[in-house]
Amino acid sequence: MQMQGIDATDRRITALLREDGRMSYSVHGAAVGLSRTAVKARVDALEARGIIKGYRAVVDLAAAEENATVFIVRVETRPDSFEKCKHLLAQAEETVTLVQTTGGCQLTAFCLASDARGMRDFLGKICQSAEGVLSVCANSVIDVVKGSLFPA
Repeated sequence: MQMQGIDATDRRITALLREDGRMSYSVHGAAVGLSRTAVKARVDALEARGIIKGYRAVVDLAAAEENATVFIVRVETRPDSFEKCKHLLAQAEETVTLVQTTGGCQLTAFCLASDARGMRDFLGKICQSAEGVLSVCANSVIDVVKGSLFPA
């Protein structure tokens, strides 16, 4: 991911925020050689420009959602159906993260369901509601080997 129009200090601040979004401006300042006030002004500017879009907690799903099934869904649609399918997936309660990928009209959704039946019902709802779905591939996640499942 490249962030155009920001300098090395802003990149360092955003990297620190990705590591710990609750880090104080004083700690940021010490890390980048600026005052707390200067860091706050930079963060405010990054937020105003839409570079920083928000803050969220990174939750260990295995610990927090004991009975949840995490699954990855890849959907390919006809071009004329792509926007409707994207909207349906984006609005679905089960969708945690949705990305558009290269190679035609393809979407990948990281989703949560209560169980395999919930996953099957979700997929059926998407396929029935979005005309022009060419293919759907769903996989259950059995282990996160590195990193976090959902981006912070």
